[in-house]
Amino acid sequence: MIDWHYPRPELAQAHLAQLFDQGLSRLAFFGRRRIGKTEYLKRDLIPAAAEKGVVNTFYCSFWENKDQPHLALIRALQDALPEHQAKVKAKAGLNFGVVDFSAEVERADRPRPALPNELTLATTSFQQWVKYLDGRPGLIVLDEIQHLATSSAFATFAASLRTMLDMAPPNIAVIFTGSSLADLQRLFNDQKAPFFNFATVVDFPLLDRPFVDHLARINQMITGLEIKADLLWDLFNRSGRNAQVITGLVSQMVLRKSDDIVGTWEDIEIELTGEGGWCEKAWSDLLLSDQAVYLLLLEGQDLFSESSLALYERLGFSRGSAQQAIKRLINRSLIARNGHGRYERIVPILDEWMKLTGKTSQMLLPPPAAA
Repeated sequence: MIDWHYPRPELAQAHLAQLFDQGLSRLAFFGRRRIGKTEYLKRDLIPAAAEKGVVNTFYCSFWENKDQPHLALIRALQDALPEHQAKVKAKAGLNFGVVDFSAEVERADRPRPALPNELTLATTSFQQWVKYLDGRPGLIVLDEIQHLATSSAFATFAASLRTMLDMAPPNIAVIFTGSSLADLQRLFNDQKAPFFNFATVVDFPLLDRPFVDHLARINQMITGLEIKADLLWDLFNRSGRNAQVITGLVSQMVLRKSDDIVGTWEDIEIELTGEGGWCEKAWSDLLLSDQAVYLLLLEGQDLFSESSLALYERLGFSRGSAQQAIKRLINRSLIARNGHGRYERIVPILDEWMKLTGKTSQMLLPPPAAA
């Protein structure tokens, strides 16, 4: 069977060298959504760690249970333990019969703090895992760690997790990942946060041209048809380097047994930019302040110039609200801050839709009252 996965062995080796050979031991990867972070962790980094001699890795995504992320950690720990050690469950007096681990919660609409016996279970399970390693190398991968900064209900668990990780001996390395820079900074840079200065935050690299060439080869292997990788690369950039979108494009071409990139992309583009499509939904989900900031960036305006501040005032919000809007747009992976400190839009197809629909910052203003 043909494997569509794009391997990144050099990146995995570099990260493992930093963790186990260069003494960093704790890294936090920041990267916007849908750029291949989780697939890299599961398909590249964790297998490479095993080849390097890491005895056991436990992987936990805090998005698995957004309302109760502590339960996601407990399950990940117990999945990593040999079965005979998982009996520790009963010792904490926690009834797992009422916990549905099979369902993923998509949003924290009912965040719940961890109960004392649940925190005890998490700590005891972690201690059992450390004991199982017996001084041999181990790796902890905590995906979407920024979720712990999204509700005060998670504060006690976050503090407990920090204490737990502080107990880890030197043979254990830790990787955090996050798709919200603002929340990551709140966790690792805020002096009052439980993870202050706990890990080195680094940018996770975007997929580059070799990824697109890989997809072109996959298409040729399956269909026997050669597609124009240069055009595929251009479309990848138009999608904002969204791995999901471009993989979906090639998947459609495989299903159609077609080498018509343009025609297939036009069909996908309708789903993105057509009525009721992704662009329209993404735009309608934004607050008025978010829309104003985005449109000003699109128009090349300084976000805090006199005219921009006047616009905010007429729309009924403050400079501080605009700063919060910037954070939300970053968290939604619609803009990013470049190395020069300037904010850039990173989803070209959304810009195209905005221009197509004729949206401007002035259109956000209410119509003048009738005389």
